[in-house]
Amino acid sequence: MEDRVWAFLLEDAPAPLAAHAPERTVVVDSLSKRLAPGLSVGFAVPPAALAGRVASALRAGGWGPQAFALEAAAGWIAAGTAEAVARAKRADASARMRIAAERLPGAAARAGACSYFLWWELPSRWRAETFVAAAARRGIAVTPGAAFAAGPGSAPRAVRVGLASPPPDLLGEALGVLAAIAAGSPEDAAVD
Repeated sequence: MEDRVWAFLLEDAPAPLAAHAPERTVVVDSLSKRLAPGLSVGFAVPPAALAGRVASALRAGGWGPQAFALEAAAGWIAAGTAEAVARAKRADASARMRIAAERLPGAAARAGACSYFLWWELPSRWRAETFVAAAARRGIAVTPGAAFAAGPGSAPRAVRVGLASPPPDLLGEALGVLAAIAAGSPEDAAVD
């Protein structure tokens, strides 16, 4: 399975894995991130040998687009609107990543140049869960690395920072607050 939902953010995205192993790769994509969250139109492109099984699984799960969403998506793709929105989102994601690079030096290096989130490795004095709690006390939600750890063992001392939702000026302020929290100590943050 190859998830291409965010691939539109890369102007020169590499070819899907299916281009190299078409008999073994199912490509999935969606228009909800590209165009609008409420536009729940997704795509699954399986190899010919799996097409029937994938279609059966989708039907069994009750998954299928609503007529309006499918018609809107087809119209926006045909009219070039989908590509225009994707270009605008690439520019927006790049601008937000530049804000992150300014406010969280070194953090943006753990993300693509055009992404709506980044992976921030915290200073050694911080545990991810303690940092998440300190950020929450300041009204900022970040996700601890443990939420992304697969299997047993220690989770990374890192957080995932989403960049998409707030207006750019508020994003800059929030990232400044996160940088200030990280520059302090967990003991100081506990009394904020």
